[in-house]
Amino acid sequence: IPFSEVVVAREKKPFWKRSWKLGEVFKLSRYVVVHLLSLWAPFHFSWAAFRLFFWLVIIKGICITLSYHRNLSHRSFDLPKWLEYLFAYGGVLAFQGDPIEWVSNHRYHHKYCETQRDPHSPIQGFWYSHVTWIFDTGSILKKCGGYENVSDLLRQPIYRFLQRTFGLHQIAFGLLLYFCGGMPFLAWGLFAIYGERELGIHLTSPKTTAIITFGEGWHNNHHAFEFSARHGLEWWQLDVTWYLIRFLKAIGLATNVKLPTEAQKRM
Repeated sequence: IPFSEVVVAREKKPFWKRSWKLGEVFKLSRYVVVHLLSLWAPFHFSWAAFRLFFWLVIIKGICITLSYHRNLSHRSFDLPKWLEYLFAYGGVLAFQGDPIEWVSNHRYHHKYCETQRDPHSPIQGFWYSHVTWIFDTGSILKKCGGYENVSDLLRQPIYRFLQRTFGLHQIAFGLLLYFCGGMPFLAWGLFAIYGERELGIHLTSPKTTAIITFGEGWHNNHHAFEFSARHGLEWWQLDVTWYLIRFLKAIGLATNVKLPTEAQKRM
């Protein structure tokens, strides 16, 4: 503890020595295999495959930020169900987990932010907060709880279906890419853009992070007003996801869009 003689030893979670569930072993195997397969991408380069890679990065990124994060996790705005499900399915194809699991973890992250009960707290160390927490579902269940915090999603059959069949959608998407463009499409459209789930940017707001995450990098703003559909609250804070939400609102598809008032921002 700074300015005192007290020394606190942080307990680090073991990675290999703890007990592993079958589902966690499968996640780790998939993570390692797909990242190794991404090394094939440079050997199967084509401009068509690279264009596919470019657009899928944008589309999948937007589906995570707009759907999984701002719409489903925080209910910052409402969408017609057909459009909500379409964006959510795009998130499924981003390899960041099914909507129920992702939203549950994120809601626990906000509830227990920066504490030992945070599913990916930096208190547990850099690697745990960014990567290894993904493979420790037992720990999250023990310190946070189950899916009782996502009862709104559990009531909807489509989200339960996506949770049960999550892996099948990845396989089907990979086969579609291969049939459409062979190994170049598969290498660049799937392996090269394999995404971890939310990596825990935490309470920092670097401008470069905000740009490459479509506005998610304004994390201070988000944690101050987690209900807000807009994260870049100042005019100069780039927030691509907010621009899309504002467009959907203008054409009548996004409703009940939540924003902090000027009085709230001054507090």
